[in-house]
Amino acid sequence: MTESATLPCSGLTVVELTTTMVSGPMCGQILADMGADVIRLEGLQGEMMRFIHPVRGGVAASFAQFNRNKRSIAVDMKSDKGHEIAWKLIEKADILIENFRAGVADKIGFGYEAVRSRNERLIYVSVNGFGSSGPYADQPAYDMTIQGLVGFMPIQGTKDDPRAIRSVIVDKVTAMAAANAALGAVIHRFSTGRGQKVEVAMMDAWAAVVLPEIMATHAYSDDPEPPAEAPDVYRPIRTKDGHIIGFIGQDRQFAAVCRTLGREDLLAEPRFATPPMRIKLMNEIIGELEKKTVEYSSEDLLALLRATGDVVVAPVNSMTDFFVDPQAVHNGTIYEINDPELGRLKQIKPMANFMGAAPFSKRRAPRHGEQSRELLAEFGYGQEEIAALLDNGVVLQTFDGDTGRR
Repeated sequence: MTESATLPCSGLTVVELTTTMVSGPMCGQILADMGADVIRLEGLQGEMMRFIHPVRGGVAASFAQFNRNKRSIAVDMKSDKGHEIAWKLIEKADILIENFRAGVADKIGFGYEAVRSRNERLIYVSVNGFGSSGPYADQPAYDMTIQGLVGFMPIQGTKDDPRAIRSVIVDKVTAMAAANAALGAVIHRFSTGRGQKVEVAMMDAWAAVVLPEIMATHAYSDDPEPPAEAPDVYRPIRTKDGHIIGFIGQDRQFAAVCRTLGREDLLAEPRFATPPMRIKLMNEIIGELEKKTVEYSSEDLLALLRATGDVVVAPVNSMTDFFVDPQAVHNGTIYEINDPELGRLKQIKPMANFMGAAPFSKRRAPRHGEQSRELLAEFGYGQEEIAALLDNGVVLQTFDGDTGRR
């Protein structure tokens, strides 16, 4: 762990209690990227994302994107010995992350009250769909169901053609909210010495991120006028060979675009005279501008508009385009791990850089139970005890991309 010694979460131990899919694991990854020692405490069967193709050398590509820089121990959580191992990890942890449905952690013996009785300083991060109480508390939740519930899909599309964002965006937002809340609780513990339970519901996290600006038309409850539909300022602009996108609502931006494209007539149009008016009619304005933009390649049009110094535009890249984008290359936004067993694996760098800190670790995601022996030894088990646990099927250890119990 010396490579992460100066990162801000260095010295923190985090246990992920059989976290699955995205929200729990990404929360742990954010902390791992900042130097925490994150241990995945998994059941013997392994979580679903480990088996989503493509899989190479025992590591699924999807799993790899949310679980780098962690260690894994695989334990029979239904056995007494498995519970004993789990408690040894939890009792020494600073943070525990679980993303079960409400009530499940209590059923398996690791609910907050049980954990607090054995580790009062622990910060217990509970990630779930709707919270621990209420009419939906017992329901499972997926990204798309939360998107449907919160009310943004008719704005992403239209009332007659609602559209979901085609990404596990709710899970990722929830993960960021959970990591942020966990670090807030760590700061609180510095002054009080006490741990606490932190609960993050996917529904609440998504609403908090996606609705604030949309709420402007609904904020004044006694407003007699019906809320106006949000203007479409995110419409891409067609070019000869693709699209660009940008914001041209401000006076200088609008003037620069119109003059560059020879559409000064739009500057004289009274309906487009002010930023609020232009924002409301942006669809119509872009339709007019596209009569000229389709004559230019995306590269040429970007160069012309950027040269004005006033217009903020960008290409509408494919993912592979973004990989070679000059700013992305400069930032190292996408980097590669050259693993001797898995080959070259693309990863996305952490969201923040810390001045004066060591570089973040670039260790790939662990195989299921890859560090079981290592972690058992760290927590005081002797070699004979470890061998017995493996032979009896209480613990699983990965061997050369496969799994074994010897």
